[in-house]
Amino acid sequence: MKIATLADYQIMRNSASLSKIGERPFTIIFVEDSNYTQGDSVTPGIKITTKEMFEIDGNRINKFHTTRTAIVNRFKNDKLREDVNNRQIPLGPVKCISEKSASGKSFFNLIDA
Repeated sequence: MKIATLADYQIMRNSASLSKIGERPFTIIFVEDSNYTQGDSVTPGIKITTKEMFEIDGNRINKFHTTRTAIVNRFKNDKLREDVNNRQIPLGPVKCISEKSASGKSFFNLIDA
């Protein structure tokens, strides 16, 4: 029996949690800030718009939000974000995978698909 997680239910306005597409490849065409606020705490986040549409819980969606640190940090690179957002370079296809750091800690990262 699968145990549900909060990510299983996260479709917010016009976006869904990036975890919903698993390791399926996608092409990033726009990136914007989308911080997550809970009470007085703010977690840095981003919203990614993909070229592809994905069927998520009966909805066709191409916008995904995430607070996954490695992915958010990657898009702190102003040149990368500017090139993607100005459609100079679509980024992808890429996919989001779980990796282990040198210290053995698991994290999610974007890699070329």
